Amino acid sequence: MTKQLVSELVRETGIDGAGVTVFATASTRDLVYASDGVAEEIDETQFTLGEGPCLDAFRFDNPELHDDISGGAARARWPLFAAQVLGFGAARVYAYPLGGGGSPFGVLELYGSSPAVLAAHEDVTCRLFAHKIARAVLAELAPGNVLSSGSDAGVFRRGNVNVACGILAAYHKISVDEAMVRLRARAFSRQRRITAIAQGVIAGDRFDTDK
Repeated sequence: MTKQLVSELVRETGIDGAGVTVFATASTRDLVYASDGVAEEIDETQFTLGEGPCLDAFRFDNPELHDDISGGAARARWPLFAAQVLGFGAARVYAYPLGGGGSPFGVLELYGSSPAVLAAHEDVTCRLFAHKIARAVLAELAPGNVLSSGSDAGVFRRGNVNVACGILAAYHKISVDEAMVRLRARAFSRQRRITAIAQGVIAGDRFDTDK
């Protein structure tokens, strides 16, 4: 259902792609669905850098609407994020909190390839779909559905970032938060996805050469 709703949203608005992220804490989250590679890159960039509209939408429980990330508030608030995302071919980004009646548990992330104003009726459509997607994600997070072979393909692809942080924390005798900082720093310095770095840790890399 999540995949179907995201596809419908993309068709009904001027949006080019979307992703859905679920948070365990303010710094721990899983990308549960992305409509395309650009949406996936945008989400992972925010996770690696620790900045961006998705993170702030979750932290402050308020939509982040940015029609042109090459300038204005977006560039001023998230300079590293804006610079990288422009390189992916995204020119505008939006993030809507996903709530289940209380605090948000996730975020609907959207992007467009060209700068453009999100029309009022498109904003209303996005908010309605955010509500529908929130209910769908909550239903699909139920244990029986997560394990079911009938679940949407591409939904709930669990990453290995948290596992890698645990391994590094134990090996270096540091906190999990410090392990996350090291993982993000390695991904940023090598210009690689944080999930790829995490997979390397699981395969045996322990960052022993880092100073």
